[in-house]
Amino acid sequence: MIPQANNRKVLVIGWDAADWRVINPMLEEDKLPHLKKFMSEGVSGNITTINPILSPMLWTSIATGKRPFKHGIHGFSEPTPDGSAIRPITNTNRSCKAIWNILNQCGKKTNVVSWWPSHPAEPIDGVMVSNWFQPAQQLQNVKLDPTIGRPRAGNTGWSDEQWPMAPRTVHPESFSKNLQEFRFHPMELAAEHIGPFVPNFSKIDQAKDQRLEGLAKTLADTISVHSAATALMQLEPWDFMAIYYDGIDHFSHGFMKYHKTRQEWVSEDDFEMYKDVVEGAYRFHDMMLGTLLQLAGKDTTIIILSDHGFHPDHLRPEHIPVEPAGPAIEHRPYGVFLMKGPGIKKGETIHGASILDLCPTVLSLYDLPTGMDMDGKPLLNCFENMPEVETIPSWEDIEGECGMHPPDSQLDSAQSAEAIKQLVELGYIEEPDENTSVAIRETVRELNYNLAQAYMDAGQFHEAIPLLEDIWAEFPAEHRFGFKLIDCRLAIEDSVQRAVDIEILRQNMAEHSIKAIEEINSVREEAEQYGMILPRFVKDEDGQWKIEPVDSNDEALDEKDAQKKEPPKKFLSQVNKLISLLGPFDGSLAWLMATQAIAEGNHDLAIPMFEEFAKISSASPDTYNQVGGCFLQLKRWDQALDVFNKALETDSENAAAHLGIAKCMLAKKNFAECIDHALSATELLFSNPIAHYTLGCAFVATGDTQNALTALGVATSQAPNFIDAHQAMAELYEGELNDPKKAEQHRTIITTVSKATQANANEDDIDAAYQDIISKRQQRRADLAARTDPKNISGKDTITIVSGLPRSGTSMMMQALHKGGMEPYTDSNREADSDNPRGYYEHEKATQLAKDKSWMPEARGKAVKIVAQLLSQLPKEGHYRIIFMDRDLREVIQSQNIMLERLGRKGGKLTDAKMISTLDRQVRTIENMMASHDNIDVLFVDYADALGDPKGTSKRIHQFLGGELDESGMASAIDPSLRRQKMTDT
Repeated sequence: MIPQANNRKVLVIGWDAADWRVINPMLEEDKLPHLKKFMSEGVSGNITTINPILSPMLWTSIATGKRPFKHGIHGFSEPTPDGSAIRPITNTNRSCKAIWNILNQCGKKTNVVSWWPSHPAEPIDGVMVSNWFQPAQQLQNVKLDPTIGRPRAGNTGWSDEQWPMAPRTVHPESFSKNLQEFRFHPMELAAEHIGPFVPNFSKIDQAKDQRLEGLAKTLADTISVHSAATALMQLEPWDFMAIYYDGIDHFSHGFMKYHKTRQEWVSEDDFEMYKDVVEGAYRFHDMMLGTLLQLAGKDTTIIILSDHGFHPDHLRPEHIPVEPAGPAIEHRPYGVFLMKGPGIKKGETIHGASILDLCPTVLSLYDLPTGMDMDGKPLLNCFENMPEVETIPSWEDIEGECGMHPPDSQLDSAQSAEAIKQLVELGYIEEPDENTSVAIRETVRELNYNLAQAYMDAGQFHEAIPLLEDIWAEFPAEHRFGFKLIDCRLAIEDSVQRAVDIEILRQNMAEHSIKAIEEINSVREEAEQYGMILPRFVKDEDGQWKIEPVDSNDEALDEKDAQKKEPPKKFLSQVNKLISLLGPFDGSLAWLMATQAIAEGNHDLAIPMFEEFAKISSASPDTYNQVGGCFLQLKRWDQALDVFNKALETDSENAAAHLGIAKCMLAKKNFAECIDHALSATELLFSNPIAHYTLGCAFVATGDTQNALTALGVATSQAPNFIDAHQAMAELYEGELNDPKKAEQHRTIITTVSKATQANANEDDIDAAYQDIISKRQQRRADLAARTDPKNISGKDTITIVSGLPRSGTSMMMQALHKGGMEPYTDSNREADSDNPRGYYEHEKATQLAKDKSWMPEARGKAVKIVAQLLSQLPKEGHYRIIFMDRDLREVIQSQNIMLERLGRKGGKLTDAKMISTLDRQVRTIENMMASHDNIDVLFVDYADALGDPKGTSKRIHQFLGGELDESGMASAIDPSLRRQKMTDT
């Protein structure tokens, strides 16, 4: 049954990247009169974003109330369904209903203009104008006014032939022709349009300075959106309307560096020319707001919000990371939220709003229930009379026409390519590779990376890990993937695998910095044609690369600089990427080693390292917070406090710094200051269970039972399995509140959570998980065999590798090869023991493959054992035949646990079921790696099959190795008595 909505009218206005740090000074100077009046008539405050701070993902979360891994939009671009190209992200991959779809089911007419992403337009009951409506195409053969580089005023009315509108940009389609007239092209701008933003624009040499063109495009796009929106507000009936303006974000990316105070790295000439652009953008949006308010009327509830803020001060970065979506580093985690209308409080500041709250709040305005699968909450503190909040399991379960379209909706590839150019120009994506398959791989890579970050932001690190493992294995030069994976290992307390990942990262950095040097040397001449002076590298006497000084007075370079031309964007991106691979990485690696020392309990080593980090001046707030967090772990409260205060001095609105100080004050028993800073942390970031818990503990210590109960209740509602918070609540109910029944409820939760955390998954769950893994593995292996072409490499020129997960029968296979006549590459340093009574057949050098590969020629023509996780470190040169041992993962885990127990060590903190899926992911990554290398042949050998049929297995290996071994000798070494952990077949 579809819930019934009331007759309220709601307008949502999205201002991408709007920030109070720009707005507040302008309000004080009365430069934003409409916004100022709006604030006096309603509520306003910060709104927190989620990570990654990428607009298509965020605006979809705003519209759905769900995080990206629930709604399905994960980036700026996507492959087309047929895999023939890439295109800008569309809404066809959105897997759940947006607020307009829900309202559509409830009989409401909805208009949506330019939401990102909203193409192709959905068939809602109302009008949808997609985000492909406004971007202008470059026009040819248009006579320009030489004084401004634009046509004179009055050159309007671009025809369909000049500027065609893509199909499915508007729904209903019959509205397309009329709405086309409201699009405004940059070529229609005249002096009076540009002057308020750049008063001295006529002095700009546009042949050399393209910034004015970018400003014009953004301005024209914004005018187009506003024109369509105001037309629909007047001409079409609506109950709900959502309008998205991306102008502030685009103006900010282009010109925030010139806003207000000039920083050292900005030239005085540029600053003087462009210092008014950002304020002009906000004033323009305020003017448009005045029109929207007038058209909406006083009885309409109006919400203004941004998806994030934008650093307008000393925190704005000088350099943009050389990676897709790099400009997102300029975003600030706090945006703006304002609401006014009937029944809404007036002139008040609200705290704790999140972008996830918009959809549930709009539902509450219509007296509709919130979906329990939504991650946001209704902002009830905005209402004069708090409404009753109802919930339903999910709006996805409510049947009825919702105005969504099929997920396989096709789009024209040529139009997609044109829209892709727009994203490249704005810096949201890198220019796609000309090779379609490469472009698709890179696009999928970024989508998975963004998805992994979304999981991390929600604390679901186990879900992020396999995504990061896969893309890092495929793109080892992208160190950002390694850093994120290492962060995940720390979060789940997997210090053993984290140490391996740190070493792989170090090796990757060294390897790819050398490759970058070689490529820089190869493109230097081309770079000099564009006036780019790249570092010169030469090898010293020891064969190490060093930088050769460049003579800045080189007349040849001066001459080339005078004749330089603008480098192609793709070439410039390539050069910047190469330079980024040069490092230096010493600081990053030192940080990883210091945090690893804490993870391994080596505090004596960690403390002096962090004391050095604490001395760093002018670090970012995030860096200070990370150092402070480590001092908290080391229980060095005063040092932690000092670093957190540095973070606050740098950024007064930093929730993590306030929480860090609160924790320090709680430990030092300064409860008043703890409460003050914990409250500040929750006001900035309400969805912060640790901050609410810290606040509750301080209230308990001061005897404020009721406030303690409220804070702890919020902590447990946000994190239902938060044992410490439940424990504190149980003690409150047992003591001050004298309510043993409620105390027992929390004790029961603690017991349930503890059992679930400590106990391994039961045998049935493990079996079910393993059977699912086996069926998928068989299909993977079939696919792998179908695309693998055996190389038939001569045995004397190749290295035979026995690999597999630890405890999967690799030592047995090494012995079989030895008995069959192949010389093992082993140092015999590791003696036989009860786990491997016939020896390990290992070589210490093979265990250090990530650090040292120089020994590998010694293993040619021999057999060497290399653990599966190190196969990705094999040199690209050389030929390898890999015998990969498979074993029932349940047996592998049992065998590893027994071995760890014998050695008195602890393994990873995972249940057996989690460990099974983790090991399978590792094997899957290794399979992909082996399949992608032309110099590798692989034979998979099942451990149980080998023990059950030694002769048949030996024959397979004999054939794989080119008929070079003694089959009977091999068979004699495969001994079923070695199998001491055996699963019952299911």
